[in-house]
Amino acid sequence: MHKALPTEPEGLAATRAQNRKGSSDPVDVKTTGEPLLPTERKALRRAGHILSFADILWIAQAAIVAALVSAFVPAALTDAPSAFDEPGIMIIVAAAGGFFALAFLRLRLTLRSQKMALKAAQSVKSRLRGKLLDAFSATSPAAHLPASGEIAAHMGEQIDAVGPYLSNFFPQKVRLSIVPLAILIAMGCISWLAALILLMTGPIIPVFMALIGLRAKSASLAQQHELTRMSGMVMDRLRGLETLRLFGAVESSRQEIEAVGTQFRKGTMKVLRIAFLSSTVLELFSALGIAFIAVFVGFSLLGDVSTGIWVGELTFGAGLFLLLLAPEFYAPLRAYAAAYHERSSGLAALESLQGLDQRLCGAAEVTPHSGKGRTTGGQTVSFAGSGLSIEMEDVSVRLGGHPVLEQTCDTIVAGEKVLLVGQSGAGKTTLIDLLLGFHRPESGRVLVGGLDLETLDKDWWRGHVAWLGQAPVLAHGSLRSNLLVARPNASEAEVLAALDLAGARALVARLPRGLDTRIGENGFGLSIGEQRRVALARAALRRDALLILADEPTAGLDRETADLVIDGLLSLARDKTLLIATHDEALLARNFRQIKMRSGTTKAPEDISA
Repeated sequence: MHKALPTEPEGLAATRAQNRKGSSDPVDVKTTGEPLLPTERKALRRAGHILSFADILWIAQAAIVAALVSAFVPAALTDAPSAFDEPGIMIIVAAAGGFFALAFLRLRLTLRSQKMALKAAQSVKSRLRGKLLDAFSATSPAAHLPASGEIAAHMGEQIDAVGPYLSNFFPQKVRLSIVPLAILIAMGCISWLAALILLMTGPIIPVFMALIGLRAKSASLAQQHELTRMSGMVMDRLRGLETLRLFGAVESSRQEIEAVGTQFRKGTMKVLRIAFLSSTVLELFSALGIAFIAVFVGFSLLGDVSTGIWVGELTFGAGLFLLLLAPEFYAPLRAYAAAYHERSSGLAALESLQGLDQRLCGAAEVTPHSGKGRTTGGQTVSFAGSGLSIEMEDVSVRLGGHPVLEQTCDTIVAGEKVLLVGQSGAGKTTLIDLLLGFHRPESGRVLVGGLDLETLDKDWWRGHVAWLGQAPVLAHGSLRSNLLVARPNASEAEVLAALDLAGARALVARLPRGLDTRIGENGFGLSIGEQRRVALARAALRRDALLILADEPTAGLDRETADLVIDGLLSLARDKTLLIATHDEALLARNFRQIKMRSGTTKAPEDISA
């Protein structure tokens, strides 16, 4: 068995395949800041156009309202003729009907715009989650990954923060470029001075919003990092809760979580302060603009102001029309300001997601997929015999910039039993991971059965390897499903034979439902010794295995359990090549060849005669 994630559900696999298919030509996040496909960008732009058209319809509604109201205002109060001398009921009903028809049309267009934008944003979110899931699934089990709480925060809250940014900001950006200009033209047809007032106050708002937005983005990015750190910390403490209780460290951990939560709260308040500041600037200038329009209309109707009108004097209906349009000039600016804060959060989330994706891609598998039983050159290959020979030719491996193996040379003949010994960090696990295909040599090469390991398809190669480690990967589910990961078509007799070889038959018999007993994530419900015996039984089911790799298989076990595991390993590797990394004195006393590993200091491991 090799270190791998459990098989995913078919629905999830289909979703991921669809995500990969849909992201064949994405817009580059590095250059645009948005992970948008051309179709999604087009949908968001169209949503903005529809929303803009819905707002422009208010100009016609305002004209209807102004005409209806001015028709009923006595001429004595306005010093202007009414719109109708004797307004007829049919005209009033028609005007009112037109007003409500336009209102209904605006509602439908607005809903249509929101639906299109939300659909495009949901498509992006699904693709981002699929991309992260693909990157996570492709990581090497030997890689050092971020904390699971941090990954969960990225998959959940941070991707969710991208949705409002896309669904709100882009349509509002299009709306801002169209609606104020249309209202400005409509008002300018009546009064050039009213249009000039709006033209003077309107552009000031985006300038201040941009200045405040720079600070808001940095604050949002810091808040996103604080959220991921807090999520990872809480998840880590929850997983180690039993250990914390045993060592009496629950209270100190509670204080740590409380301190991080307080820091997160302060960061949230900082972001809100910036948001309130931008809202204050927006409301100040919009209130001033509307107030100037109202003062101009009032003095014009009183006859104190005669300038600013193209022809004649300002009528009551025209003045009301200006007052109805003035707030709508600033409405897109208000909506854009709200969306601008979502943009800050969304861009901060995207930047954090891009960083995580790069980290995951850097930890991706390095051995190629080329088709079952084939090399990268397309040649069909197979192994002969019952064991595998291993030849290391000047192999060097560096991890984190530090040499772990340096120009290592050695040969293990087919069927040989070899112990890897040495201090912790000497490179024993690295060598095993190298044979599993989780690392790539910086120089040199590894030959297995005479074939260059780096040219072999990794899945086909791992089908010939059985692996047993200190912390076996046991997924949530039944014991049977965990065993059948090695060979899904294994019969009941083969499963029981594998349990006998691992000395786990009595263990299964004691369980309430036998092989159908369900265990928790990471083998919860079984002791570490029981987990390793189950993993050994799973390795025994890998019928095509020619190489057995074991990494500290007896570490932390009592002598009786350790002997059971050793006996099971030797039975499994009776006619196969066996390589064990160990510090166990009982194993070292066996008549096996020993290779002493010395990290990055020797051209060849030192052979120790048994």
